[in-house]
Amino acid sequence: MNASRAKRSGTVLGTALSTALAAVLFVLPNVALSQDGPVDLSPPLRLDPPAQPSVQPARSLPGGARPAMPLIEPAAVGERDVRTNSIMGGVVQTEAVGVLNPDLAGALSEAQGGFGNAMWRETQLGVIENLLPQIPVTTASPAMRDLMRRLLLTGAVVPQGTKRGSLISLRAGLLSAMGDFVGVNSLLSAVPGRTKYQDLLRVEVDTRFLTGDVARACQLANAYIQEQQSTYWQKAFIFCQALEGDTDSAMLGMSLLEEQGVDDPVFFQLVEAVVELEAGAKPPVIDSLSDPTPLHLALARVAKVNLPNDVISSNRPGVLRAIAISPNAPPELRLEAAERAEFAGALQVDTLRQLYASITFSDDQLKNPLSQSTMLSGPMSRALLYRATLMQTVPAAQAEALMRALEMARRGGRYASTARAFLPQLGRVSVSPDLAWFAPEAIRAFLISGRAQGAAPWFNLLKGSALLDAKMARELDSLMPVARLSGFEGASEWTMDQLSDWWASVKDTDGARDKAVALAATFEALGEYVPDKIGLIWWRAPRTPR
Repeated sequence: MNASRAKRSGTVLGTALSTALAAVLFVLPNVALSQDGPVDLSPPLRLDPPAQPSVQPARSLPGGARPAMPLIEPAAVGERDVRTNSIMGGVVQTEAVGVLNPDLAGALSEAQGGFGNAMWRETQLGVIENLLPQIPVTTASPAMRDLMRRLLLTGAVVPQGTKRGSLISLRAGLLSAMGDFVGVNSLLSAVPGRTKYQDLLRVEVDTRFLTGDVARACQLANAYIQEQQSTYWQKAFIFCQALEGDTDSAMLGMSLLEEQGVDDPVFFQLVEAVVELEAGAKPPVIDSLSDPTPLHLALARVAKVNLPNDVISSNRPGVLRAIAISPNAPPELRLEAAERAEFAGALQVDTLRQLYASITFSDDQLKNPLSQSTMLSGPMSRALLYRATLMQTVPAAQAEALMRALEMARRGGRYASTARAFLPQLGRVSVSPDLAWFAPEAIRAFLISGRAQGAAPWFNLLKGSALLDAKMARELDSLMPVARLSGFEGASEWTMDQLSDWWASVKDTDGARDKAVALAATFEALGEYVPDKIGLIWWRAPRTPR
């Protein structure tokens, strides 16, 4: 690499939601105690992503780079400013002298589901600074993710001693790591003078890289490189120089980084690939990229370099989403990233469906999807079965393919994501007595997808079959606690006294005891009384080997 660089430039110089819940439990009680009157414990409003503002498209760049997420520049804030601002979700915030504190900014008011501008009242700064960075951005729970999103988007008065710009940068960075780029957009749009804060500016540039908006990322890098001298900004600036055809300056910048002892061989390799792209050079092979940065992914995409298999080892939903939509990743890698990103709430399920439908299979695979799926990896097998459910017109054949996909997903820990992805096909299978065997799986898939209406006819079919078939009766018993917990109307008459029927139906299955203990704990946490004799049976049951 050094030789090619020298040749090119002549004499160029040779970085738990359980913890999130803990943070909320530590913090929010202080707020409640400081308020007058009863605290509203009704369910919070469900958040809908804010509508994206319309903007003029930027010019296209090599490698398919394009603007993907417009961010609104806030109006400038003067040295003496008194106004009603979108900061803190609509709360009037004034300062007689100086600029508005960016850490007060928020995109949600209480009416929109936020926690209110007194959220941090009587809370020590150290509690916020220690616990907020620990919220688990990789959670697959929609409820926990919604809670985190509301927490991060709420504008609130911050404790004294907060370093200006530190909390807003942390909040925006966590939203970006979650893959909630709409949330990042909304939050940054509410921050006055956000370009004055280096960490916040970096979050915006990284988000641009992750969403493929290289044009805007480079605009920011070019505009603020003189004020930001860290290695991160030097790398971003060098990438943009190479992208814009300023080869000599890019090569000089890389030589200076090497002299400073910067150790990032993948970065250097990818920049050279961008430089050589116009000359028609063959993209290099990257053997390993186990901890990719947003800049690495943007470079690889522009240089049309295939991502290595270990890039999927990243567990950050924002990074997984970027890999899933990268045309330079192998299909199987994109599918794995897409399933994990959708499971974590960072990718729309329609995008996963599109990826499933885009995979090419042989004629033999498409003619024999059930047998052929056993020879493929989990993501590829689901893609094949997805194609099969699209092609099949016979209800029984559709149900068989759906059953196989859901069974394999359960073993691989992807059941919820697969159920959501296959929901359209599931809804097209006609309910009939001939498909009673499929009813338990259909009910589970509909319920976990939040589609109780779709589960209702299958539930009625299963109840009728259970009157005549002992196996169907056991299936019905095994479903009732899940149906009750999901709020399914068909299970409204089911009581704790019938838990023994459930235990009898599942006790011989793998992991039965662990499921029973978790189920008992869940019901008790929700205020349900679990009979002592049932609990004793579960605790005395043999533990499943691990």
